[in-house]
Amino acid sequence: MSKKLINQERAERILDRENIDGLIAMAPVNFYYVSGYWGLYNTPLGFDACYFSVMPKDNNKPPGIILPALEVRRLETMGKPWIENIFLYSAKGDGELFDDDAPKGQDYPGWPVDPKASLNPLEEKWKSIIHEYRDSYSENSIQALIRAIKAADLDGKRVLIDDLRIEKWLSEELGIGVECIFKPQLFNEIRMVKTNNEIEIMREAAIINEQSMLAAIDFMSEGVTWEELENFYMSEMAKRGGRGVYMMCGVGELPNGVCREGEPIMFDALGQYRRYHGDFGRCAVIGDPSQLHIERHQAILEGWEKAKEFLKPGNTYDQISAEVGGHIRSLGFDSFRNPVVHGLGLEHTDDPKNFGTQPGVKISQSLEKNMVINIDMPFTEIGWGSVHMEDTILITDDGFERLSSADFDLRST
Repeated sequence: MSKKLINQERAERILDRENIDGLIAMAPVNFYYVSGYWGLYNTPLGFDACYFSVMPKDNNKPPGIILPALEVRRLETMGKPWIENIFLYSAKGDGELFDDDAPKGQDYPGWPVDPKASLNPLEEKWKSIIHEYRDSYSENSIQALIRAIKAADLDGKRVLIDDLRIEKWLSEELGIGVECIFKPQLFNEIRMVKTNNEIEIMREAAIINEQSMLAAIDFMSEGVTWEELENFYMSEMAKRGGRGVYMMCGVGELPNGVCREGEPIMFDALGQYRRYHGDFGRCAVIGDPSQLHIERHQAILEGWEKAKEFLKPGNTYDQISAEVGGHIRSLGFDSFRNPVVHGLGLEHTDDPKNFGTQPGVKISQSLEKNMVINIDMPFTEIGWGSVHMEDTILITDDGFERLSSADFDLRST
């Protein structure tokens, strides 16, 4: 069985505050967060409306998930989700109805089984699960969703959705009457405070990402392109069981196209492990750093020491950013801009954001226990180079714990 990720108590509290009776998740990260199951077709070129999670606010009512028929065997391979009510769909049936008068879809026979073969334990499970779900398929994902909504006692209720199309699809069907509330930022608000299962995954994500980026720094040499460095980082992530998202040296990349001796270079790596992100940054140079490089790196180090004073419940992103930025500038680093403080999790900036918000624009959050945040302190000066420091932090009862483990040295190769 897959591990439960969702902070259900927090979800119930936020839904109650908003006078909402339950939620329907379709966005891949939200579906995964609610169900603990990552669908095979949740890819950039996947299929819309393949998967839904349905969760009522009342935990005495059963949550449900909607999956395509082709996922059936994979449920045994990957582990069934913690949600027991699984609603499958296939294709248009021949007019038969379920007991609730919903139309039945075609039965899914799966691949043929060699009658002479001696099946291994997993193959036996594949065979059994096809029989387990026989005669239970809806015609399509929306019909399966309607059955899950009714099973969760959400028909006629107010339901949070993360995609406006859900409202349209349901409005075109007979026999269902939910009031859809489109506030995708509430999903982020729920996800801000992590469960123990999430924290366990994020510890691993932080270390895998950190080790992979540090290996890329060690690989750096004069004349190497950033593409070569990033590809090296990606391969290191894969070796450790993760997936790289990007490794950048600033939005404009290297000014000369290749690494050069003496040039200050920032490294900022974002990677995933089990869909959760690790985010890590340091700075490096080929050869000996200049005195200015050393001084600017030291100023950022002292900025981190200042940040530690505010890493506890009750303080805000804006407060940390202003205090750290002001302290670094007071040390003579006049052009340093305030750092970015952001949440981390299933999204890179895992904070509530209103629909259509531009990147980098977000509402300052107050720190709570079990939030995971990053303090992001990059600086670039055109004609000189760049410095950076970024760590992942878990907020505790009265302070913080670093999920990153590397030292803060300026790295020289």
